[in-house]
Amino acid sequence: MARALDAPRVNLLLADDVGLGKTIEAGLVAQELLLRNRARRVMIVCPAGLTLKWRDEMAEKFGLDFTIVDTERCAVVRRTYGSAANPFQVYPLTIVSLPWLRGQKAQRLLDEVLDPAGLERRFDLLILDEAHHVAPAAPKQVYAVDSQQTRLVRRLAPHFTHRLFLSATPHNGYQASFTALLEILDDQRFARGVTPDPAAVKETVVRRLKRHIVDGKGKKRFLERAAHAVPVLYPDDEREVHGLLKEFAALRRARLNRSRKGRKAADLVTLLLKKRLFSSPAAFAHTVGVYLSTVTSTAQAASDENDEDDEIPDWMEEYWGDIVDLDDEPLAEAEDAAVGMAAPLQGAATKEEVALLTRMRGWALDYASAPDAKARELITYLRAVCRPDKDWTNERVVVFTEYRDTQKWLAELLRQEDLAGDRLAILHGGIAADEREQLRIAFQTDPAEHPVRVLLATDAASEGIDLQNHCHRLVNYDIPFNPNKLEQRIGRVDRWGQKHNPEIRHFVGTGWEKAVDSYEADLEFLSRVAGKVAQMEEDLGSVNAVLAEAVQRRMLGDISDYDMERAAARESRQTVQAETNVGEQVRRLRANLDDTVRELGITPAKVRRVVDTALDLARQQPLRVHVDDKHLADGLHDVQPLTGSWERATAGLAGKLRRSGEPPRQRPVTFDEKATLDPRGRVRDDVVLAHLNHPLVAMSTRLLRTAVSNPEVGLHRVTAVVSDDPALETVLVGAFFRFVLVGGDGVRLHEEVLHAGGWIPENGRFRRLENLTVLGGLLDRALTGGTPASAPVRHRLAGLWPKVGEAVLQSIDWRVDGKDQKRDQLERKLVQRMEAEQGRVADNLARFETALRARLAENEDEDALFSRIEAAQSKEELDQYRKDRRSWEDRLSRLAEERDRELETIASRYRAPQPHRFPVAVVFVVPKREATR
Repeated sequence: MARALDAPRVNLLLADDVGLGKTIEAGLVAQELLLRNRARRVMIVCPAGLTLKWRDEMAEKFGLDFTIVDTERCAVVRRTYGSAANPFQVYPLTIVSLPWLRGQKAQRLLDEVLDPAGLERRFDLLILDEAHHVAPAAPKQVYAVDSQQTRLVRRLAPHFTHRLFLSATPHNGYQASFTALLEILDDQRFARGVTPDPAAVKETVVRRLKRHIVDGKGKKRFLERAAHAVPVLYPDDEREVHGLLKEFAALRRARLNRSRKGRKAADLVTLLLKKRLFSSPAAFAHTVGVYLSTVTSTAQAASDENDEDDEIPDWMEEYWGDIVDLDDEPLAEAEDAAVGMAAPLQGAATKEEVALLTRMRGWALDYASAPDAKARELITYLRAVCRPDKDWTNERVVVFTEYRDTQKWLAELLRQEDLAGDRLAILHGGIAADEREQLRIAFQTDPAEHPVRVLLATDAASEGIDLQNHCHRLVNYDIPFNPNKLEQRIGRVDRWGQKHNPEIRHFVGTGWEKAVDSYEADLEFLSRVAGKVAQMEEDLGSVNAVLAEAVQRRMLGDISDYDMERAAARESRQTVQAETNVGEQVRRLRANLDDTVRELGITPAKVRRVVDTALDLARQQPLRVHVDDKHLADGLHDVQPLTGSWERATAGLAGKLRRSGEPPRQRPVTFDEKATLDPRGRVRDDVVLAHLNHPLVAMSTRLLRTAVSNPEVGLHRVTAVVSDDPALETVLVGAFFRFVLVGGDGVRLHEEVLHAGGWIPENGRFRRLENLTVLGGLLDRALTGGTPASAPVRHRLAGLWPKVGEAVLQSIDWRVDGKDQKRDQLERKLVQRMEAEQGRVADNLARFETALRARLAENEDEDALFSRIEAAQSKEELDQYRKDRRSWEDRLSRLAEERDRELETIASRYRAPQPHRFPVAVVFVVPKREATR
């Protein structure tokens, strides 16, 4: 956040490890920009399954009211505001799912509000979650080509002043894809296809790994993972079906040896069949059935075997990149479609091939309602952990699988084993967002309060869902060929707040070390991939793409083994470098935070006092002490029913978990963050932290601010207290006032509550107290520990005011305009800030210009690349390359004009700042010895 606020424009890629809290980091930046009036309109773009989570996190943690814009919301807007109303104009804070944003309706609505010329940025902050989804896919030939999502966000991003991208895996191992993502983030530093300046990358990309995160004392905040391979003794029939698949693949390879596209299609089908075989008999039966029905159809028999075109279709080249973001049902549909499109490219199947497919399908159907060897091991493990006897323990386990077919099959097996009922929850991509959120909340709830113990999840639950509160055991029932999915799965339990060492399990054949046959060897290879990811010994960011390719080659038999250690060392050069000095940063920022809290006096007691005062002024019922029977925590309060507009202050207090037949439970609030933790240090879900932006506190502070200038509210702006502070020489008067400095563009550059004042001796001649530290201490101690002055004392002080009032106002003027006082200090600081911002912009653009000129000057290399693209005969890649080269030339021609415009924008913000002063309160402090006279 500190890095974001120091920049004239926020352009950051938050690339922290899975589970480190990127959502919270983004919320902190958004809130600070809003508070500083540097942003008003914010849009969050995220996967569809995370919209509710983003909305709730922003509301609970920051008090920010975001609206999810979708088809249903658009209908509400039309009914409420008229048929021409646009939700992006009605709501300043919006959340949009990436799939919905791709639709024509969303694009039309955006066209209505965006500046077609691109000169005016009509939005302020874009937060893009899971940003790796919009990077171009890894190139299959030479040059990465923009996807639909890349083009979509590339069009949208320039209309935002600030951009914040979030991704735990920003680098897929291909520099062209990474630079394309960086260009969308900040086109004043990066260009697609141009080697980025390392200094610019370091300033733009924030990456920290769990193993580097420590507390203020240097202690690691994340526990070590424990990876376990569960041995499985596979019976002969399961080995046999793998042998049949191997024989089937060999037959087709031999038949299609002279056809490039035929062999490529055969390999694709082999990979899909092997993936599903290693998942479950149910998943395998599905794909074998789809393929068998395709190859035996009359259309397949009449396929064009004499087709002289042997080019590999684009869809097949791009298949693995296209499905990387799919899960469960969409993944199954894509695989079914691929099997169907691949079949005609292989010619008519032989009788031997059909016979082998039929035998394999028969084997899979035999296990339709019975466990295979791996499923039996899973059942044994779940029973040992969750139900070792007739009673259930309080332990929880999440089991991940790639396929819905496997998930349904496992669910039925668990029902047969009496491991289901309300103890089993099922999570997949077809579940509605609200139901999905209820399931997540149930799994995060204390096991003593909710019966669920086992969660069967597909990869639809592997991004952005927190499952760590009461679960540290995760089973990868199958191992995806893409290691990124493994890391995302593990991140559900290995994340901030986990209090146990995460236990990650996968399966491996018992005889692999003896190399019995290729079945165990294949499973052992996948086991090593799973172990490598689970151990998290190094940053595998760009290595995962290489591992994914190695998995495919190993499953096809093209390679016998793969040195993962050497690959990790080689590819680490492509990985976004992580910051390692996190401990020192934490200590420094912690000290700054503690100083700020001390200076502003933001203590639980003082925040509680603000709320108590506001509720009293608004004639609402006071807070009531809550008795915590569960953990005996102090500092909890029940919010009694509030009326009128104050009902909004209770938003979010109702328990999130809906229980059948029961009204929602209202949770108590606390002003002390320590009271939100249980004895084991876990965040409690039955207590709400009333932070400064919580609706209850925010409404209270708004009312008190209003009272400063509105006498009808009933809050007095003058008070007199009696103090026995030995430092009091005589009667002290202090004045508090808001000081605001507004820049040339109307944005507040600075806002602060200041104090000034001095002594009122018996002769009535005011004497200014210029030591502001002493003055502040006297006032603070008096307001905290003093007692209200009596009526006669107040009457006497009121009589003094006409004599000293003007002098007190002059002390305020001195505090602002005096030599080396606030205005001088601020003007020097603002000049320094303006020069620093202008210098940074000029330096960034100068370095970018140098990089562009160098790239355009590389004629020899360009010609070689151009020739390679032509040789690959990829028109799409050739078009993309030409488009990028024209873009470099265009950017270079506009840089000077862009630099002048940016520098003038910064200068106008700081030009002729206007000071404003607003009175807040006057405090008289009377020594106890004088109050008795």
